[in-house]
Amino acid sequence: MKRFLPPLLIVAVASLVGIALFEIVLHTVGFSAPIWYRPDTHLGWTLRPGVTALQTKEGRALIESSVSGWRDQDHPLEKPAGVYRIAVLGDSYAEAMQVERGETFWAGLPERLAACGFGGGRRIEVLNFGVSGYGTAQEYLVLESKALQFKPDLVLLQFTNGNDVRNNSQPLEEEKARPFFVLDTDGALRLDDSFASEPSFLSRMSTGHEAFKHLADVSRVVQLLNNARSQTLFQKTVVASAGVEQGLEPLVLAPPRDRVWEDAWQITEKLLAKTNELARRNGAGFMLVTVPYAVQVHPDALVREELQGKLGVTDLFYPDTRLAEFSRRNGIDAVPLAPEMQRLAEARKAYFYGFQESGMGRGHWNAEGHRVAADIISRRLCAMRQ
Repeated sequence: MKRFLPPLLIVAVASLVGIALFEIVLHTVGFSAPIWYRPDTHLGWTLRPGVTALQTKEGRALIESSVSGWRDQDHPLEKPAGVYRIAVLGDSYAEAMQVERGETFWAGLPERLAACGFGGGRRIEVLNFGVSGYGTAQEYLVLESKALQFKPDLVLLQFTNGNDVRNNSQPLEEEKARPFFVLDTDGALRLDDSFASEPSFLSRMSTGHEAFKHLADVSRVVQLLNNARSQTLFQKTVVASAGVEQGLEPLVLAPPRDRVWEDAWQITEKLLAKTNELARRNGAGFMLVTVPYAVQVHPDALVREELQGKLGVTDLFYPDTRLAEFSRRNGIDAVPLAPEMQRLAEARKAYFYGFQESGMGRGHWNAEGHRVAADIISRRLCAMRQ
């Protein structure tokens, strides 16, 4: 046995040296793929608190999650005197890992709103509760259990046309490890949070899973291995055809053609009404901002027209129009971004989505997309206050 020890020791040392050199290489080339999320029995998942790393999968930005587990700085629970608070609910567009914090649409609101005297001269403070992949059900639960504790004056719900309707449907959504609201026989919403007791979900909360995440925090090699074994969100949203991305639903750009999709829309609208009612019952205003996905505001009209022909529609604004009409009926302030963003994109020949490294005209907003969104939202808020 002793004669095998030296060769084994040599192999072990060589392996460690190789791993160390590989770590140096990965650091040098700027590779970074930390594990950003952790399971949560109430919301499905949340950002892991206190993680700081460079995000390079789409765009490039230094991301810091707060101690409370949000892509934002920490805010005191007690609202300071002379402050007007806006709580932002949303998904990956609010989380906005593709750009620096200062380039996000919500970070751009305070300066714009202060310029028009919004909030009666009070200092504008924006709190971001957006988490990638969230649907309206999770956003409602975040408002109920987290955001209202901060006594917001306005709740701004960022709604993504491309996948939020699907996210809200238990039959349509592929990621089942999340809470859903379902329609009872009387048409009322009922929370189904049975995912939290599933063995497959509980296994994600094991000590071993947590230890692996902490190891990934300090090792780029572990991050690379984890990245290789699991398909990332952006890999799921590569371009398919006519500017439509896999993982997003072009069907939502046309009226629902079956009962499953109509039910998904009904649940979505009931959830929006429920969120609006909850905000107002707690003394906050409510605004719905509908975010287009890339093809709706593609600068090339031919790309949009190709998809319109396939769907048999005259434009790609069905979700925006439907939600705007729903909002008018229910007394909700709504800002559909798609029409204005499409006009600006075509006039400027500008891409508000995508990055040079990952491809323009797809994925998430770049810094210019966030800037334009902040302009449109702030103009609407300023007009409402005049």
